[in-house]
Amino acid sequence: MKFTVFISTLSLLATTTAGALRPIGDVVKRDPSGSFSLYDYGVASGPLKLFYADGLAYFGSPSAWSGSVVTDVTFTASNSQVIAHSASSVTIPSNSRLYVRPDTNSAAPVGFTGSNTPADAVTDSFTWYGAWLFYQNGNALESKFYVKETSVSGVWQLFWLSGGSTEGYKAGNVRNFA
Repeated sequence: MKFTVFISTLSLLATTTAGALRPIGDVVKRDPSGSFSLYDYGVASGPLKLFYADGLAYFGSPSAWSGSVVTDVTFTASNSQVIAHSASSVTIPSNSRLYVRPDTNSAAPVGFTGSNTPADAVTDSFTWYGAWLFYQNGNALESKFYVKETSVSGVWQLFWLSGGSTEGYKAGNVRNFA
């Protein structure tokens, strides 16, 4: 009798566990909702906010950087794209999207679309893993973001390193909250 109860309990446990291990559905991609900022972690004692400078992406304080068009930006996400919006009175190109250049086989600056967008720039393959920004290459998620210190203290330029040496660069962790 005890053996029968034990087998019944074991059978019930196995059925319940197996049911819990079944897939509950397809993974659904979700873009962040509303407006957000992007930050880098790891190169300073706290997070550094991403800003726009002459079509390229930098972390730190935009007021410390000189250039023709320099501004703090916020972002929205839609259809695997990250769209930049000026957070000041400075005008950036309309519908400016963040891009990477995944096929350069070297370090390539991360930038924003506009009049000088490289022909190999990709804007529509971004995805999120929690708060982290990734590039989706087929079924693989890639985070090849690196930062390089500029000549201005506390300002780092964002790069995509698809190949080559990482010497002089630090791994970047691009996230959508501080």
